[in-house]
Amino acid sequence: MVELSRRATAVRADTQSGVALVLTMIFAILLYILVAELVVSGRMVRATGENDALLARMQTQMLFVLGETFDDLLQDLAGAAGGEGEGAGNPLGGALAGAAGAPGAAGAGSGAGGEGGEGASEPDPAATCDSSRDGWFHPTGKADNDITVYVMVEDENRKLNLLALWSPDEKFAEFTRDRLVRLIDNLRDDSDLDVTASDAERIVRDIKDWGMRPDTDTIPRPPLKSDDPKRSEITIPLHLDELLMLPSVTEDLFYDKVLDGKVFLGLESVLTLWTSMVADPGDPQKVARQQAQAQAAGGAAAAGKGPGESGQGSSGQSGQSGQSGQSGNQPGGGAPAPQQPIGEGIRININTASRPVLRALLPQERIPDRVIDAILKYRNEEDEAEREKEQAAGGGSKTDIADFGSLRLGTDRKNKFFGTLADLEKVPEFANLADSEAKADFQKALTTKSDVFTVHLAALHKRSDENRVYVLRRARAIVQRLDNGGTGKIRKLVPWEERSGLRLQPVDLQENRPDLSGLYANLDQFAAEDRAWNPFLVDFYLPRHLRDEFYQPR
Repeated sequence: MVELSRRATAVRADTQSGVALVLTMIFAILLYILVAELVVSGRMVRATGENDALLARMQTQMLFVLGETFDDLLQDLAGAAGGEGEGAGNPLGGALAGAAGAPGAAGAGSGAGGEGGEGASEPDPAATCDSSRDGWFHPTGKADNDITVYVMVEDENRKLNLLALWSPDEKFAEFTRDRLVRLIDNLRDDSDLDVTASDAERIVRDIKDWGMRPDTDTIPRPPLKSDDPKRSEITIPLHLDELLMLPSVTEDLFYDKVLDGKVFLGLESVLTLWTSMVADPGDPQKVARQQAQAQAAGGAAAAGKGPGESGQGSSGQSGQSGQSGQSGNQPGGGAPAPQQPIGEGIRININTASRPVLRALLPQERIPDRVIDAILKYRNEEDEAEREKEQAAGGGSKTDIADFGSLRLGTDRKNKFFGTLADLEKVPEFANLADSEAKADFQKALTTKSDVFTVHLAALHKRSDENRVYVLRRARAIVQRLDNGGTGKIRKLVPWEERSGLRLQPVDLQENRPDLSGLYANLDQFAAEDRAWNPFLVDFYLPRHLRDEFYQPR
């Protein structure tokens, strides 16, 4: 009995020891899980805090660079005002002079900065227009410790104003519809992203129908901010992103794309609402025509001293007129003076417009493709006279760098530009056009100045240079640059807006395969790296083997 009792006691002790061991293991596992969870949570909190701090530093630096960019735009305007004669620095003054039939601007150039106006001195053409010569034109990078903010300033005057599609002038609205169809049809030619003519027609029809309110009152509809109080049948878009609500407008079509090393622009790069923010941007000759009608009816309040000539009516194209084509038709002396255009309006800047926009202005049978291509080629050629002038002054310019469209970062090469619309005659293909009416109509749609700008910002933080791991934050601001009596003023239309879609600087002349080796061979290591990391240039999106081929550090 004693022996059995001892054995039972030993068994109970072994059992208790086993249970204690199991409990100890369970406790150790639970403790490990708790500690691991605390470690992971701590790391996540730390990483989140670091990311939040990084994003906050990015935004702070972007806002600082944005302010500097505003100053640069005002300095550019001050330089233009300093080199112009009376009335030339004021876009509104130039438009008024053009509407009044001021001499000196053949075709439609009188409203483009007021050149040729009475009392004007000999201005510097580069100062009186907006082109690739301006400091804001090329994307740049501004580094601060581990964050680099890249800036691309895009003038909205290079784009087609969408609001003209709902103009009360039915003829002009139909004219705009045809332009939009041509624009979308030619937007991505010769690529897998090409939009057919029938699809372009459908997209434009969807856009126009979407902006029109239904005639029936059976379906209640709440009032919207974008309802035009003067025209209850339309609801104009307040933001271009609203187009993405249409099934026919996809993100692939709306944003820029890079395919096989080539840049294909999206609708965001060729359409605008900001150059005229009313549903009636105005017929290219509307203001001049209204003035002539008002004066013929005895309207003493009409601006200008004489009826606008048909060849100088381009100033009306810039109009935020807000009036229909019948506003000058009232009988007797009660005919109201048409509201004058503000700034450059819906005219297209010939120095900055992309090929699809220029191609959309008139059909191919009136302005052939060879003329459009010749214009683009002209403004991408180096200005030999300017280079010789700089060399004579002891400056010199880098002319041995292979050209790749308009993407020229870190160089001081100066390309040709159109100082006035009359300079289009310097392009032989345009000068030799037999259809003088087509030439005049083409010029009426153009200007050489810009006054509405979008400042695109991209803050980049490199996590791994070798593996190309980075954090990128995008934003933009849209502003109007006003002369304000010669002092200059920035009017913020969109003060700050976070963006996520791809935006690139357009490339005028693209080869089948980009060859940047000549360009990179002439850049130092800092300039080459800055260009390769610039998210507004096509270089950033090229395959790694192509980048490695181009970028050879020295």
